[in-house]
Formats: sequence, C-alpha cells, structure tokens
Amino acid sequence: MKITGKTLQVSFEHNVSVGNGAIEATIQHIAWISENKDGEICIDLDFADIENIKFMGLPIESGYEGYKKFKKTMSELGIDVVKMFDTKAAELITDEDMDLLKSMYKR
Repeated sequence: MKITGKTLQVSFEHNVSVGNGAIEATIQHIAWISENKDGEICIDLDFADIENIKFMGLPIESGYEGYKKFKKTMSELGIDVVKMFDTKAAELITDEDMDLLKSMYKR
C-alpha cells in the first residue's frame, strides 16, 4: 500500500435564528481538510443539512418531507427560507474557525 495523502472530515453545527427570530434551526456543515502538493492546507466546506426547525417556537415536522412542506408553505407567504438559511450559513464560518480546522489537521 502506498498512502499518497490524508483527509480529515469534520462535522459541526450552529443553532441559528432567521426572520427576526421567528425561525430557529440547527445548521450543519461538513469540512474536508487536506494538504495539497505545495504543502498548503486546504478546506472544502459544505453546508450539509438543517435540523430542529421551529417556527415561532413550534417544531416543524422533521426529515426531508417536513422541511419540503415548510419551505413550500413559507414560499406561498412570500418568504424564501432557503435564501435566509443560505445567507445565515455563509455568515457563520469565521477566519478563526478556518484556522481551528487547519490546526486540527496538523495534529
């Protein structure tokens, strides 16, 4: 066997609220951390899933079908929850978080 590289996969989550606090959820991310041929540590970060959704404190049915119904209902009201969650997810990961992920790879 010839090992030519390694990749560290890390999962993490954030509890968030959007829509002036009316919608709460847990946003999950997955990061794949590896080293390129130049020795630079690279991170491929993906927005993975949304769980534990609550609308005005009331839990939304879990799973894909529950989220699909919720998105449809909100869309009918003119609210794009996908855009809201995507925007929030993009704001969550800081430079310090990226440095922490890189340091985890080095251990």
